Amino acid sequence: MLRARASNPLPTGIARPQGRVDFTRISPLMQASLTQGIANMEHHQKTSRGMTLVELMVVVGMLSALLGIAYSSMTDWQQNERTSAFARSIADFYRFAASEAVRTENVQIVFLAAGGAGDTAGAALLDSGGNPVPVLLLDDGPIGSAGQNCRIDAGEPTHFLPAANGVNWGFASSGGAKAPGDSTAIVSTSGSSFATPSGSASTWVAFMPDGRPLAFDAACSMGQLGSGNGGVYLTNGERDFGIVLTPLGGVRIHTWNPGAGQWRS
Repeated sequence: MLRARASNPLPTGIARPQGRVDFTRISPLMQASLTQGIANMEHHQKTSRGMTLVELMVVVGMLSALLGIAYSSMTDWQQNERTSAFARSIADFYRFAASEAVRTENVQIVFLAAGGAGDTAGAALLDSGGNPVPVLLLDDGPIGSAGQNCRIDAGEPTHFLPAANGVNWGFASSGGAKAPGDSTAIVSTSGSSFATPSGSASTWVAFMPDGRPLAFDAACSMGQLGSGNGGVYLTNGERDFGIVLTPLGGVRIHTWNPGAGQWRS
């Protein structure tokens, strides 16, 4: 037979509360805690509603500005890298010309299309497809031979460099200042400071079978040892580069530093 279970008695001395609890008698500390909890709930409800349209527009505007700055910086970096790569290609082209002169024992001539120039007869510098090129290397044959005339003749072997987008002859910020090692008297406005043996401006230099560079004129008269010194100057509108061929055939690349107002290697 089941018996009704007696409720647990309260400890001695504690009376069971009668009726409803009077919350007005809650302690001030408890009331402050309840008030803070309600305020936190209201704040959470407000902040959880999401961003307003104005806030969203501000964020979008900031992101657009940041993306614009990043794109501009990336574009400048790419253009500087493209110009730097073209400067290195020209320097390597001069080294290649010297090595080819030694290997073939022929006169190797590098022509620059700086300022629209061509060879000594004014013929345009073209690739195998008839397209203009900025730099061309001509194998002019053995020195003193009938075909060795410092001109581009049909059938003569040539090498060339293709144009680089955004790269131009001359300078933008260096003001025509000569790069270190360029000791010619020719102003580099056209992008070339090479000279003929008489001191006139030219856009070419010849490499002899021993690899040394020499200046020459339109009549193909060669200069003395050390006359092949000169510089090639390039710019992308923001940064200037100078490629200097030393009198004995060394090649150096310099970049103009606008802040310091001087060239640096």
